[in-house]
Amino acid sequence: MMASSFFVHGFAVVFVSLGACGSVTSEIPADAWAKSCAPDPVITTIESNNPAFGTVCLHGSWYLQALNGTTTPATAGKPDNTSPVIPMALALDTLDPASMFAIHVSGSGQQNMGTTFAFAQLTVALNTLSATEVGSVDASAYTGVQFFAIINTAASGARLTVANLYTNPAGGLCGGPEAMKGCFDSPGMQLTPSTTWTKYQVPFADLVQLGFGNPSPLGADFPKRAIFNLKWDVGIPTNDPAAPWDLQVDDLTFY
Repeated sequence: MMASSFFVHGFAVVFVSLGACGSVTSEIPADAWAKSCAPDPVITTIESNNPAFGTVCLHGSWYLQALNGTTTPATAGKPDNTSPVIPMALALDTLDPASMFAIHVSGSGQQNMGTTFAFAQLTVALNTLSATEVGSVDASAYTGVQFFAIINTAASGARLTVANLYTNPAGGLCGGPEAMKGCFDSPGMQLTPSTTWTKYQVPFADLVQLGFGNPSPLGADFPKRAIFNLKWDVGIPTNDPAAPWDLQVDDLTFY
């Protein structure tokens, strides 16, 4: 099995296999996330060339963040190595022939250099209220996240993570003096690579942490009533540059 690493805001985590993490029994504060709203099941069908989308509840946008190598859209030289992702016109989504646009990012050559760890991450924010205020969404009514995708990431794979108030700084439960550990170890699930349009379903109850950050409740106790973003994290080989990779995402929903 090829080992690969996932970079998560300053942490490089070598991935070989994902085991279950221990349960966290601490309760969410009673007043947690008055800013959390309950969305409709459809997050975005991506039917325009606008990286931002919104409903009464959702205030979302797509962006790509990467360190070294090359990417499309280009992230090199951008603030925080981050670029908005403008949906691209589709030739054909075989699972949704009526779809006209999809998210499409690609890259290659990301490589760990000594103590500097490369990364490539496609993120969709769900409830960014303003430049200084981040809210969450309450997905209590749903089992998990569903999307159509092409995840052409070769042997290094990719992982979907779901940031919640235990793992995102905006939640106030990680990174501070009261937290056990730092932020950004969001529960996630390894995704099977694909070269054609594939339907993915990621149940909240199946998500696990890598183990370097503040613990989050898992399984049936996953705090789905306060989630912040979804992230597709491309695996980077431990010692070699990343082979060419390609991610396409369409019709993102809760289910």
